[in-house]
Amino acid sequence: MIPRFAASIGTPAFRIEKRGAPLLPPSASFSLRFCLLLMVLIGFGFPLLPSDAWAISKNILSPLKKRPDIQEPIYLTADRLEYRKEEDLFLAEGSVVVTQGPMRIEADDVALDNGTGKLIATGSVHFSDGENQIDSDQIEIDVNTQLGILYDARLFIKSENYTLDGEEIERRSPDRYVLKDAAFTACTCPDDPEWRIRAGQIRLHLDHYLVIRNLVFYADDIPIFYLPYLLYPAKTQRQTGLLVPHIGYSSKWGFRYNQDFFWAISKSQDMTISLDHRGSKGDGGGLEYRYILSKGSKGELQADYLYDKEKQVGRWELRYHHEQRFTERINAKVDIHYINQENNFQELSDITAERAQQNIESNIFVTYRGEESFAYFLARYTQDLTTPSNSATPQRLPEIGYSLLSHRLGDSPVYFSFESSAVNFWRSEGSTAQRVDLYPKLSLPISLEEAGTLTPWAGVRETWYSRGTLADESIGREIFPAGLRWEDPLVKAWGTTVHLLDPSLMYEYIPVEDHPDIPQFDELDRLQDRNAVTASVAQRFLRRDEKGALQEKLSLRFTETYSVRDARSDGNDARPLSDFRSEAAFHFTRYLSLGLDTFYDLYDHRVSYWNTDLTLDLSPHLTATLGQRYTRGGTLPQRGDLFNPLYLGDREAAPRVQFWTERILLRTPWGIHLASRAYFDAETSKFVEIAYGLQYERQCWSFTLTYQDLRTRNELTFMVNLKGLGATTSRKFASLF
Repeated sequence: MIPRFAASIGTPAFRIEKRGAPLLPPSASFSLRFCLLLMVLIGFGFPLLPSDAWAISKNILSPLKKRPDIQEPIYLTADRLEYRKEEDLFLAEGSVVVTQGPMRIEADDVALDNGTGKLIATGSVHFSDGENQIDSDQIEIDVNTQLGILYDARLFIKSENYTLDGEEIERRSPDRYVLKDAAFTACTCPDDPEWRIRAGQIRLHLDHYLVIRNLVFYADDIPIFYLPYLLYPAKTQRQTGLLVPHIGYSSKWGFRYNQDFFWAISKSQDMTISLDHRGSKGDGGGLEYRYILSKGSKGELQADYLYDKEKQVGRWELRYHHEQRFTERINAKVDIHYINQENNFQELSDITAERAQQNIESNIFVTYRGEESFAYFLARYTQDLTTPSNSATPQRLPEIGYSLLSHRLGDSPVYFSFESSAVNFWRSEGSTAQRVDLYPKLSLPISLEEAGTLTPWAGVRETWYSRGTLADESIGREIFPAGLRWEDPLVKAWGTTVHLLDPSLMYEYIPVEDHPDIPQFDELDRLQDRNAVTASVAQRFLRRDEKGALQEKLSLRFTETYSVRDARSDGNDARPLSDFRSEAAFHFTRYLSLGLDTFYDLYDHRVSYWNTDLTLDLSPHLTATLGQRYTRGGTLPQRGDLFNPLYLGDREAAPRVQFWTERILLRTPWGIHLASRAYFDAETSKFVEIAYGLQYERQCWSFTLTYQDLRTRNELTFMVNLKGLGATTSRKFASLF
């Protein structure tokens, strides 16, 4: 076995050790070690130390003075180690390892000038400073500063998977490098990357920027384009810089281009500034500002502007959202959404749900949640997108409310609950009013042992208005609702299956007198008298998995309302039974599920509503959803109200709707991903929107192509993402992939 030597240079100790099986007899080995120690002592000019200061068996020697510019001791190991006293030079050969703090150098040969601190390493050199690594043919470095030059070197930045090659790499500081005749890539095969940048010079400031001069971009060694200068962020976290642009073509407007600039302001703030060119439609821009002030305080501001050349008008949109947690019980939210033209979405948006919106709202909402109480403050501004003017839309500026949940009155079996609200309805054109609503309620739960619980209840609902529709005098309405509720939840288990059954029966008597002079703002003003029974049966079937957790396999709910009032009417067309509602969620397997919600007219023997969603989830490879929406149109039952969310008696006008929705996302192991989204109007047999997406993803780059048919125009958009050079997403791409 070849002897292996190690030396420690500088503070706090200097060490020479022979490692491996000795080639000489014990006495000779001891003499050799002693002579080496003596030579080193004489070479450094150190006097022999007392016997209690060093141990020959460990070959450890402490110098009398320290080198002030060395912060860490230097450890050197090698197969062969030579020290030249006259030159104060260490020569190491064979599997040399030099360490100093986090710095580590591995090489075939190393020469270290102990006087100047200059180190030259040659032959399969590997240099690392803890996080980043450099392979080189030769390096010249000052161990006092750990700075120097590396020749024919490759720098690998682990945190970002960057690889930089250079004929010379100068380490000017622990986080600054200058590379000459350099190349840069983020691919995992740097010897044959799918893309790279070659440049005359690259200046790298870790966690800051990459400055590249005279660069040529290559794809598979084919030169694509040239730039004289490029400044690019090289940060380990959020990066300030240009994001990848979106390029597209519209059949109506022509060439489209969107360029984003991301600004990492601080650890708790950032901003995206964008320029938006939409061909002949116009030009504009926008910004998104995000911040986190504390654990309970964060927000986001979005503003977009585009000058519409076709209509000769400026279009802008403002969104602001802020969440604030003052205490565990008090929270606040601010949501502001405003557009300056009611048809902005129809003219500009590529998202069908936005183009179909009829109104948008802005809210300031502050809540207090107690153990048995709830209070709120609300300011709401509604913008009606169906009319050019919003002056006649009533606004809630402001509204306050307080609720006391069911609270037991002392030791009695009676429970008390209370709801209240006060709101100011304001608008610039039309009548305005203030409304106060008070609703105290008493209930008495009676246990029927094995037959469930019967709860009679009664209350009074007082509503006052500052003025009526026929006069400026105040007006009020008084309602005395009462009812009876029975429920008997049951649980049955057999094997790994659990069955939950929750039947309920509610009788309600709510006499509401006709008040034609009451202002009409919301559903509270449009209450109708009621004398009805609502029956509901809910069921859930669950199964325990291998870990014992319950997984829902099937849930069902059936609801029916019988109107005693309508049954007592004298007309021949009395229809006391409401539509029969069925709700179901089938989880056939962990991958396939079906949601169903239907209303069936028992008198006309036809469906009023029919909504379904079939979902196939084979994540991450395939996700597919097929949905159907059908509304017969005409006068149809409402779905609950302020008193009973299950009640189906009152009816309202509803338009006819019949369309299908589809969304498919297929991800293959070969990097080819396909996506599709469609809205199909079955009434006209035409697509309201259909979109296709193709994405080809490689290890260090991806290409995305989308096509949208929006009836009035077609949009073709593509984007190339280069890993390491930045990537961005949009709401359009996010909705497809």
